[in-house]
Amino acid sequence: MPSDSASELASPPTGGSAQRAEANTRAARVDEWLALQRSFAFALASEDAAPVWLERFTKTAARIRELTAQDADIALYMMLQSATHDLEQYSARHALFCGVVADLCAVQEGWSDDEAAALRHAALTMNIGMRAVQDEMARQAGPLTDAQRVLIENHPKAGVELLQAAGVADPLWLEIVRRHHQPVDDGEASDPPSAPQRLAQLLHRIDVFTAKLSRRRTRPGSTATVAARDACLDASGLPDPTGATLLRVLGLYPPGSFVRLANGEIGIVIRRGEKAHTPQVACVRSIDGSLVANPVLRETARAGHAIQRSLSPNDVRTRLDHVKVVGATIGS
Repeated sequence: MPSDSASELASPPTGGSAQRAEANTRAARVDEWLALQRSFAFALASEDAAPVWLERFTKTAARIRELTAQDADIALYMMLQSATHDLEQYSARHALFCGVVADLCAVQEGWSDDEAAALRHAALTMNIGMRAVQDEMARQAGPLTDAQRVLIENHPKAGVELLQAAGVADPLWLEIVRRHHQPVDDGEASDPPSAPQRLAQLLHRIDVFTAKLSRRRTRPGSTATVAARDACLDASGLPDPTGATLLRVLGLYPPGSFVRLANGEIGIVIRRGEKAHTPQVACVRSIDGSLVANPVLRETARAGHAIQRSLSPNDVRTRLDHVKVVGATIGS
């Protein structure tokens, strides 16, 4: 399980003042994301007056954009670690994860500010029409009830109605939410796709990818390899254009995912690399399986530290100090 305390850097990393400064900066961003996860869950709640909700949500969404732009790798690391370990407030945490990935995809594709904002806001609110039942489903041990199935089926329409009642007037935002489970309406042309179709298609894939990685009471999160296969690859095993965008943004091993290295060590990805299969990894278990008190940075482009395969959190079962992990420096 990950640590929720990140206020102190108990053992500053060695390697010079520049490395220490970078480690301290990344540690501060861990704290900022922990705080933002809590504030976003509050901002997403829709029980109070509509104008207040929209103002609060918009302000929090802007903060999400700001923190993601400052350090995308920290953003992805914190989102994935939360998804693989936390069950409480699942709906808000999942929405935040989708919002971060959607924002990075919009930047990758060079989409306009209006499209990027609509996609980000839709990602953060697409499940607002079933927020409570989504939290229930993450915690329940039994199968879905008939009532839950009805809510799931109707939640895109319900979400649009809630957003309109809250004062949301952006038609693209609302249309993406309406389409996020079925990007193309029955009988509708899609070649070339319209903006709502294109953005909803990407959001649908993001939803699938992040949900595969997320823990439920009845199962652990999938490995990054399985999630990528199910969300990014077509029947021939190759990524289609939407899947290719996701892979360019996340890599084959997204920050926050566990991996086994060629030398037998177990590590966690903390930065994406120049290539999808060569991220930077912090070693958290040594070759003999013992815990590494102060995680050491491994460059997986080196043969001895190449990634052998993805691991699920259940394969590792290690309580992480996120501050130490993201502040890891190069060792021997």
